[in-house]
Amino acid sequence: MVDEPSTTATTDEDVFARFSRIRLDQVNIEYYRGLLLGELRAGRCARCEQWHTPLRPICPACWSPEVEVRAVRGTGTVHLLTRLHQGPPVVDYTSPWPLAAVELDEQQGLRIAAPLTDTPTALQRIGQRVELAWIERDGAPWPAFRAVPGEENAL
Repeated sequence: MVDEPSTTATTDEDVFARFSRIRLDQVNIEYYRGLLLGELRAGRCARCEQWHTPLRPICPACWSPEVEVRAVRGTGTVHLLTRLHQGPPVVDYTSPWPLAAVELDEQQGLRIAAPLTDTPTALQRIGQRVELAWIERDGAPWPAFRAVPGEENAL
């Protein structure tokens, strides 16, 4: 677990330096800039008002180029869940690593894949309400989710 990301690292150079292993371009750099600012970002079409992720230069629903990059609230529901037993060396797999597809509250079908952290195994389940948390990986902040306190009786 890591504290909230820094609010000072916003230049393109900062983003390239902190996410040096990511292939950045003029579209996805805004997602990673958001991570450095403590924001989880998605695209929102100004014409049809549909959200989408990953970021794209045009809306996948109506093909409008009027896409805005906006922060989402970071709350949602676990839609899919898997427990990884192996993978990249930056993760400790001595116990299964929970990876969830979280449907964000902004819109049905708007989902992001991220690990579950600080969540007891009994609460790692489909239908569980979750909120945004942050982990550090390779010296950079990454989004994760944790169970919402007091909402243990989700579907």
